[in-house]
Amino acid sequence: MKKIGIMLVEDHNVFREGLKKLIDMEENMQVVAEADSCTTALQNINAHVDIILLDIGLPDGDGLEICTRMIQTHPHVKFIALTTYDDVTFVRKAMEKNVHGFVPKYAFFEEIRSAINMVYKGGTYIYPGLQAELLLKPDSPVLTEQETSILQLIARGKDQKEVAARLYISLSTLRRRIRGICTKLGVKTLEEALAAAARRGLVR
Repeated sequence: MKKIGIMLVEDHNVFREGLKKLIDMEENMQVVAEADSCTTALQNINAHVDIILLDIGLPDGDGLEICTRMIQTHPHVKFIALTTYDDVTFVRKAMEKNVHGFVPKYAFFEEIRSAINMVYKGGTYIYPGLQAELLLKPDSPVLTEQETSILQLIARGKDQKEVAARLYISLSTLRRRIRGICTKLGVKTLEEALAAAARRGLVR
C-alpha cells in the first residue's frame, strides 16, 4: 500500500517532532520531508510529498506565500494549514492560496488525520468549529439541496459513481449538476468548485 507522503513545515521543533511520531504511527501515511522555515521548505520539498502540513507563522515569512511557488514545481502537492490562527477571514485567505484544508493547532490529532485523508482523496477539510461561522457569509451563492449534497459527498472523498448512487441519479445527470455548480460558483473545474464552496462555507 502506498503511503501518503507528508511534509511538515513547522518552526517549533517539539511540536514538529511530536506530530511526526504520531503521523509515522499511521499505517497509510509517513513523514518524508521536514522544514522549519519558508526557505528550507522550498529546498527540502521532493517528489515523494503528497500533502504539506504548513505552519503559517514562519520565522522568515508568511507560509501562505510559498504555496504558489511550490505549486509551480510540484502541481500534485496539496496544502493543509496548521496554525494558531482560527478566524474566518484567515481561513478564506488561506483557501484563496490553494490551501485544501485548515486545522488549528489546538485540535486533536484525529482532526489532523481526517484532514490528511480527506485532502489526499481530493476533498477539502475545514475544522468543524469554524464551519458554522463560514456559513454566515452573506455573499454565498444559492445552491439547491442536491447540489450542496453533491459537494459535501465529494469533499468527503466519494467518487462520482458513489455520489450518483447515493443521490439516486445517473452519472450523466450528476455531471450536469456539477457543471451547474461550477457555473454558480464562477469556476471551471470541480476542484475549484470545492475550494470555492469551502471558502463560502457550503461544504460541511
